[in-house]
Amino acid sequence: MLETLLQRWQLTTPRERRVVIAGAALLAIAVVWLLLFEPAWDGRRRLQSELPAMRSQVAQIEQLAGEARRLGAVPAGNDAPQAVRARLEQSIDAAGLKPALAQLTLTGNLFELRFKSVPYAAWLAWLEAAARETRLRVVDAAVTRETGIGVVSVRLALEMPRREGR
Repeated sequence: MLETLLQRWQLTTPRERRVVIAGAALLAIAVVWLLLFEPAWDGRRRLQSELPAMRSQVAQIEQLAGEARRLGAVPAGNDAPQAVRARLEQSIDAAGLKPALAQLTLTGNLFELRFKSVPYAAWLAWLEAAARETRLRVVDAAVTRETGIGVVSVRLALEMPRREGR
């Protein structure tokens, strides 16, 4: 078969040979473009558009890892419920929410709190800090809007962390 192709090649005129060579070169360029260059070009363009989102995800992961390290540095939740209650009362007082606290009861490992007419932003900031510092877990929360702007009433249940070995 190769011999037949070589014989035909020898029989072609120089102009036909140039046309065939030019066609083969164009075909080779098209194949290189379609199989090598274009996929790489499209992948590069796609990565450039996805890179900012990936960087923000990495930043979020690093932030969560830092928070996990901070939480790991907090002593284990083996405190007595009364000591946790005292810390809760101190944090409520430090946040300036003591006048809005209507109830703070401890039943087993569950703290039940009720706030009346409390600024929502201040209460939310207190809750985030208190949960982080005491390792209490929110198991139930009901927030009701009051008449003032940004003022709510809150019913909240916080659970003490489970002790290791249980």
